[in-house]
Amino acid sequence: MDPRQKEFDAALRKLTPVFQRQLAAKDVRHDLYGRDQLTWNEYERIGVARTDGEAADELMKALRRRDSRVLDILVECLAEQQEANADLIHKIRNFFPEKPRPTPPPTNDPEPVTTYDDWPAPVATTPTSHPPIPPPPEEGTDVGRKDAYKMSSKPRGMALIINNRNFTCGMKERVGTNKDAENLFSLFNWLGLATMRKDNLTGKAITKEFEDLSRRDHSAYDCVVIALLTHGISGRLYSTDGDLVPIEELTKCFDGVNCPSLIGKPKVFIVQACRGGKFDYGVDSESTDGGDTAADDNEQVKELMEKQSSQFDRVIEKALDADETDGGGYSREALPTEADFVLAYATVPGYVSWRNSEYGSWFIKAFVDTMRELASKEHFMDILTEVNRKVAYDFQSRGRNKQIPAPVTMLTRKLYFRPGGR
Repeated sequence: MDPRQKEFDAALRKLTPVFQRQLAAKDVRHDLYGRDQLTWNEYERIGVARTDGEAADELMKALRRRDSRVLDILVECLAEQQEANADLIHKIRNFFPEKPRPTPPPTNDPEPVTTYDDWPAPVATTPTSHPPIPPPPEEGTDVGRKDAYKMSSKPRGMALIINNRNFTCGMKERVGTNKDAENLFSLFNWLGLATMRKDNLTGKAITKEFEDLSRRDHSAYDCVVIALLTHGISGRLYSTDGDLVPIEELTKCFDGVNCPSLIGKPKVFIVQACRGGKFDYGVDSESTDGGDTAADDNEQVKELMEKQSSQFDRVIEKALDADETDGGGYSREALPTEADFVLAYATVPGYVSWRNSEYGSWFIKAFVDTMRELASKEHFMDILTEVNRKVAYDFQSRGRNKQIPAPVTMLTRKLYFRPGGR
């Protein structure tokens, strides 16, 4: 037997009573499931355990079915709340020291191609820590109203992130998308969602993930959240093998016919992809309300956008490395008609969306930052309005291109995620 595996087995025996006393198994299961360290059945058994001790026992059974790397991953999960879990992490490392990592050889890879005037400051700086969860709202605020969706289950619901970076069909690599996926994964866990991330999926694999998730029983949960990060055109998304997957087909998986356990519950789709080939060159915020000059200027901008649009494929290949688009061609868009859906699109129909090679896409960056700031006190549509404002005012490419997100809502109540159990 591998010496490391022997050390792992011995550590688990010693850690069993420690985990029964100190480990919040029902909380850490979300992170372990999201990192593919628990099966769905193991995740459920931990969740339905009657006591914390029984939950810890179920978690230990699952850990024993894994190899030694699972304890390192568990420590990573606990380290997200380092202060609260410091003693537990110390005990795990006392019984199971971290495996020394070899020093990587020096490389001559260039620094990421980006310029800081492409990315707004200070809003767009990468946060090193997240703001604390604000205190619970006082009685009488919107959060306590009867016209809000129920949002108290633990976990709040299931979340899926589909992150396509590398394409086998000749499309450009989506540099920076992994940063989006990492930020969304952390955000969703903070919101109390059981999160799974899938990278570089073919068309068939995307459809299968949606069908599998829609067939699960969501009766015990209050929502579902799905993020799609890929190239796109109007109404359709590109898979890594070049298939075009209609967004309408994906949302239909969760309508009242195909997923009855989500009837009356919010179904949130976050779509980071282009919806056409047009570029938004912006307008002067101090321009007049009318007059020939303004009309002439707008007509010139319109003609220029149409010209750029017709040459989209050629322009995209020459796009800047720092700020890239997630684009394709054109198609008529269809929207789902079922209630309780909200689709948060990165851009309006017909236009490209932008992505920074170092910090990720403008839209996801603004979305994550704004959710961290406001999710504890504002409802989701107000948050998306603030995301619109940030993207519109705070972001601009080196070519002075602009972008405006375009949320589409079929919600029937106010949606509060209430992180931290509120």
